[in-house]
Amino acid sequence: MTGRARGRRGWAAALTVAAAVAAVAAVWATRAGAGAFRLPPPSAPAKAGRGRDAVPLTPPSGQALYRLPADYRGSTGGVNQTALVAHQKKRVAAINRLVGTRLKTFETAHYLIFSDADAKITAQFVTWSESLYRNLLQQFRLPTTARVWDGKCVLILFGLRRHFEAYAFRVDGSPARHAGAYFAVESHGPNEPTLVHMCLPIETTDARRLQELFAHEGTHAFFELYKTPGRLPLWLHEGLAEYMTTVNDADLRGPKYAMGRHVAQSGRSIERLFGVPVGGELSLGEYGVAFTLVDFLLKAGRPKFKVFIDALKDGKPQEQALTDAYGFGLADLRRRWRLYVAPAAP
Repeated sequence: MTGRARGRRGWAAALTVAAAVAAVAAVWATRAGAGAFRLPPPSAPAKAGRGRDAVPLTPPSGQALYRLPADYRGSTGGVNQTALVAHQKKRVAAINRLVGTRLKTFETAHYLIFSDADAKITAQFVTWSESLYRNLLQQFRLPTTARVWDGKCVLILFGLRRHFEAYAFRVDGSPARHAGAYFAVESHGPNEPTLVHMCLPIETTDARRLQELFAHEGTHAFFELYKTPGRLPLWLHEGLAEYMTTVNDADLRGPKYAMGRHVAQSGRSIERLFGVPVGGELSLGEYGVAFTLVDFLLKAGRPKFKVFIDALKDGKPQEQALTDAYGFGLADLRRRWRLYVAPAAP
């Protein structure tokens, strides 16, 4: 969930709307709070992510930890990605001192993974990270050369929840008592590098649950920074994140689809969904609607979907971006979506 360190509803496999709702409630305690916030430049006081329990805070060490290295510009003036990655690797020692962890570093093509979690779980995340990145490129027809974030995405896996909460508070200045995970965008101003880190407490050894959580938050981090930071409406952010969990685990599709179908068959309006700002809240049913909207748009044409995403990232409003890509606007999308999702399960 993008909403600045807010609550996110989880999903588990179920075949009926009632079962899906029960499953959501059952995992709320371990999945609530997943979200993101944008860190200001290190020269400015950092504020907490906007959330239910968030208050303005100044983290004592986060500014220094996220400061850019002196050699972050290359000889031609471009960003020296190698220097950024080398600097990011140095964070692990600082985090271990600040939080009392024993994080070790694992590196993939697009991620730096700091982990003191179980070796088997850590190995799974090493595999999942590149699998998710590859799936994101393939699902949305993006070139393999596409750069999303500067440096590498830093993924921090905490074996103990108290270390996760200590890091969130001491470094990122955000309470995380109810968070299942979060990602933070490290903003350094216009025309400067934009980096990202993700934090997850390993509270379960259930591989399916962990992969779903990572796929959801990892998709948020990817699309938040794809092409231009921000600019995607909340429903699309959440729909994309929910959709990608089903790419990894097809069994998740049923309950997510059932929630959207339930809303469609009820006849309730979904107009509100398109105006909820990033930082707002979606209901359980609206998560299902967001998922099925993305599912419908992808089936209506993946090349068109990329045009839609790119138009939004270029700053076009939803109505214009949708019309340019698909030839119909939001009102017609709502009508077509209801016809698509209401009759029966996929």
